[in-house]
Amino acid sequence: MTAPTQPAVPAGETLFVASRLFGPLTVPRSDIIVMPEGMLGFAGERRFIMLPAAPDGVFWLQSVDEGGLVFLLVDPFIYFPGYVVDLPDVPEPRPGEQVAVLTIVTLPRGDDEGCTANLQGPVVIHFPTRIARQVVLSDSQYHTKHPLDLREKLG
Repeated sequence: MTAPTQPAVPAGETLFVASRLFGPLTVPRSDIIVMPEGMLGFAGERRFIMLPAAPDGVFWLQSVDEGGLVFLLVDPFIYFPGYVVDLPDVPEPRPGEQVAVLTIVTLPRGDDEGCTANLQGPVVIHFPTRIARQVVLSDSQYHTKHPLDLREKLG
């Protein structure tokens, strides 16, 4: 997989990211997503960039400061029809503002395992402010390991 081509940005407005998965990346500072509270289990990591993957609705969330830390995210509304999220602690976006709700995918460690998606702890990204937060849903119908067949979607 190759890293996406980055648009030209004036000097001083870019940031170097030493990604172990994608290699060296130069990204516009304006693309940084900040998670003030960090991710669950990774509280010290607060700055990320989001890179599109294939197919639609799949993304990589790469830590800016830790090159080996990258999360695979999917749009749960594409991969889990009927997924409903009530986010009482997240402010309602204004008309026209873009907000994404994405779920973290755990990749299998062996051939006999499958991918799973954490539908209980989605990541909510407010694009106008570039601020994100991982929330924990109290709805008991969702848990952290919903089976996800990415091969079916990729094939």
